Order: sequence, then C-alpha cells, then structure tokens
Amino acid sequence: MLMKYIRQRQRGLGLVELMVGITVGLIVAAGASLVAVNQINEHRRLILETQVQQDLRTAADLLQQEMRRAGFRGQADLGVWAPAKAVGSLTEQSPGTAGVNQYAPLTVTVDSTTGTVVSYLYARQDPVTLKYSPTGTPSSNEQFGFKWDKTTEVLYMQLGVGADGQPNWQPITDPDNLRIKDFRVNVTSTAINLGGFCDQPCDLPGTPNCPSQAVREVNFKIVGQAKHDVNVVRTLSGTERMRAETITGACP
Repeated sequence: MLMKYIRQRQRGLGLVELMVGITVGLIVAAGASLVAVNQINEHRRLILETQVQQDLRTAADLLQQEMRRAGFRGQADLGVWAPAKAVGSLTEQSPGTAGVNQYAPLTVTVDSTTGTVVSYLYARQDPVTLKYSPTGTPSSNEQFGFKWDKTTEVLYMQLGVGADGQPNWQPITDPDNLRIKDFRVNVTSTAINLGGFCDQPCDLPGTPNCPSQAVREVNFKIVGQAKHDVNVVRTLSGTERMRAETITGACP
C-alpha cells in the first residue's frame, strides 16, 4: 500500500518544474538565435567588405593603366633632334628640332561642391591609316580623364568624346553597391640631372644648364563605402609614374 502511494506521488511534473524547464529552454534557444544572427551579420559584412574592396581595386587598376598611357605622343621622332640631310645639294633639308610633347599636360581640378576631375591626353592610332598624328597635335578624341561626382558619389572615366562632341563619361563604380566618399589625386615632379651623359662637363661658367628630366608621379586615394552598410568603409591608395617626361636644358 505504501509503495503504491509513493508511485502515485512521483507521477508527472509539477507546475514549478514545468516553468523552470520552459525558462531554461528559452534561454538556450535565445542564445543559439543570438549566435546565428551574429554569424549571419558577420558573413554579410564580410561579403560587403569583399565587394567594396574588389570594386575599388577595379577602379584603381583602370586609373593606373591610364596613367601609364598619359603623355604618350605616338611619334617618338618628334621629340628627337635630327641632323640636316643632303647637305650641299638642291634637296638639302635643315636640321629637325625636338618639339614639345603636346600630350604631356595633366591637370587636376578640385571643387569642394562638384568633386575632382583629372584630365590627360595620349595618342591613339587612326582607325583607317593605323598611324599616329604626324604633327603631334592632340585631337578631341585623344582627351581622357577621371571624374568623381560628389552628388552621385560615383567615379567616372572619360573615353574620348561622343558623337555630339561632348566628353564621353562612363561610370566605373556601381552606385547600387558602392559610394565613393573621397577621391584625391596629387602629382609630384622630380628633376633628374642628365649631365653625366654629356661629352663635356656641365654647370661651368659660360656653359648652358645641364639637361634634366622631370619625372612625374601620380599619387591617388579612393575612399569607398558600402551602400547597404555605412560602417563598411575601405580606402585604396596607389602610385603610378607617368611616361614621356619633359627634358630641359642642353649639353655644352
């Protein structure tokens, strides 16, 4: 009789025990949910960071590639002195002087309201003759550049001019995924003395200045922000040397 009474008292769970069990279960479920949400957020942030970094790298690669082309004149002989030909004959030709590279200029315009514009030139072959400009004079279709529009927060690249004669600006960053928050370009120039290549010493009284070459480097910085998460911000910097630097001075 006593054993039957004990078994009846041990049958089922009490209300307190049930409440404690539910509470523990909810705590475990909440902890698991928190871990899952954190993992999802971290995975999403990692995807955004990777996407932002890839987009910035693509834009930087295009910028560096264009800077390596900037200043290319096509006809290299236009920048070299040439001796006279057929001297003493009826067909004598006077010496050819080295002309100034008209493709060398590179300008950076910064406006606190509109943004930054980088303009440069390089020679392109004529699609018909497959030759460069014989005079070394740039055409309108040999003008290129980059532009950061602060309003749209997009980085653009100029691909010559369009059929209407206006600059052909094409976006190189996707505004649906990336916002360009800053774009800075700085050009530095360093003079390299070329006097060691002269037959006679330079910088002596009565002698002209030694020839020197201006070496230009373009330093740039691009700051991008993920559109869907303002906390994802990445900065990409780079340096590229320009070609076709100007040579001044002369050997004695």
